[in-house]
Amino acid sequence: MKKIIISTLLSIFAVFALVGCGEKETKQEKVAYKYTTVQVYEQACIKCHGKHGEGNPEKKTPALNDRTPAEMAQDLYDVKNGGTGFGGSGTDHEIMEHNMKKLIDKGYDYDIDSMAEFLSYLAKNQ
Repeated sequence: MKKIIISTLLSIFAVFALVGCGEKETKQEKVAYKYTTVQVYEQACIKCHGKHGEGNPEKKTPALNDRTPAEMAQDLYDVKNGGTGFGGSGTDHEIMEHNMKKLIDKGYDYDIDSMAEFLSYLAKNQ
């Protein structure tokens, strides 16, 4: 009888202990940016990447309007995080990585997904 009670208590304890082992809900922190996505693009990106994200061959800046929002988000992630990490787009962003650090220092940081959607909007509304 003691064995049954002990096993039952251990089972109950194990169930309660494992309940806390599941995935924790992660709340995405809201970041307050100094400028809106549009302001960042108009004040910091348009000079090199063009009004509609078409790029500028003279400055050797790539077009930004030829990718899906998901592809663009991956490229922006690479730029903001210092290169192509796991699952990266495989593109070389060394110059822009340097420029991005300078832009962030000046307050031109942005939400990656918002910028990717904005660039998609620019591409559709040329």
